[in-house]
Amino acid sequence: MRTARNERLHELTLAYMEKDLLGTKWLWTVLLLMGIGILMTLFDSVLLTLLFPVAFLGSNLRYQVKKRQILESYIGEERATSYWRFWLIQNVVLTVTFAILLILTGNQAFWQTWGLILLILIPIYLVSERWFKTRMRRDDPDFVSDQEVYKNI
Repeated sequence: MRTARNERLHELTLAYMEKDLLGTKWLWTVLLLMGIGILMTLFDSVLLTLLFPVAFLGSNLRYQVKKRQILESYIGEERATSYWRFWLIQNVVLTVTFAILLILTGNQAFWQTWGLILLILIPIYLVSERWFKTRMRRDDPDFVSDQEVYKNI
């Protein structure tokens, strides 16, 4: 007999496995990265690096929509919408922060730029994820995080 948490984990895992080409086919990811690298070289613009987060947000969007539909049947539309909003806001904040840091550090050495970006973005991500998981686990005892879904694949 499955518990509600295991059933939810199973459905989310299936939704994630069928989500898109970028998540399941390494060749497409490599081609995407190569294409962005070529565009950056051709147009001599560091800002084209913003295509990386945009591409991965776009690839994850299909899973997030399916996840929202699955969660609506378990926890209701209001809470599923709150999960969705948090995911969207978190990713917009991270992408905007990434863009601002790229613009501000564009004239520095490559390792300085990426070191600063990682030094700032990783804590923002970790703190927001920790806050979200704590809040959701308090409200929903059967909460399943995206990391648990990734591990289950």
